[in-house]
Amino acid sequence: MRRVCVVCEGQTESDFVLRVLAPDLYLVGLHLIPEMIETSPGHKGGGLKYERVKRHLRNTLRQSSAPVVTTLFDLYRLDNGFPGFTSSNAQPDLSGRLTVLKQALHADIVAAAGCMPCRFIPYIQPHEFEALLFSDVATLVSLEESWGSATQALTAARQAAASPEHINDSPETKPAAHLERELKRPSYRKRLHGPIAAQKIRLHRIEAECIFFAGWLAQLRSLATPL
Repeated sequence: MRRVCVVCEGQTESDFVLRVLAPDLYLVGLHLIPEMIETSPGHKGGGLKYERVKRHLRNTLRQSSAPVVTTLFDLYRLDNGFPGFTSSNAQPDLSGRLTVLKQALHADIVAAAGCMPCRFIPYIQPHEFEALLFSDVATLVSLEESWGSATQALTAARQAAASPEHINDSPETKPAAHLERELKRPSYRKRLHGPIAAQKIRLHRIEAECIFFAGWLAQLRSLATPL
């Protein structure tokens, strides 16, 4: 069983790893361990300044017993201190932007940690975790009885983009903004509803709709040792 440390942006992503990703990848011989970065005394997750990210990743990779390390950060509001941030914004499409960011992050962290390059797999989710939930709007709105009325609006938001991961990242039109605006009584709550919705949608459906996310999981599965 190969250990993989997943450094997550926040508690929702950590819960998603535990409840959705870890059980699936355990079946192929991977033990996923989510963790968050301390951003202030007694508080972890959110507000990921790059200096904190770099220090945490460097220290984890320097541990003699450290596993493979990967990340699950949102592209939305990514700290502009991340390596490659400015040049990535000059790219003409989302794929190019992510490629520049991941290559720059990989190079900077591997150099800082002095580790084998294969031990660090950077991943940045476009544009945020909630994009994955647009893989199946019908299943998402089925979580709460009152949410059915939001089907049309959320479906329209999904259909207006090339994929769930292309739903854009402005404050008014990012994936979470659509959910917070349309899902009421009860209101959508990221940590409560997000992992449950992803669990119900199921991983194979998310991968079919979200090519960047699917590519990341393919990288992780390639690490698996036969059981």
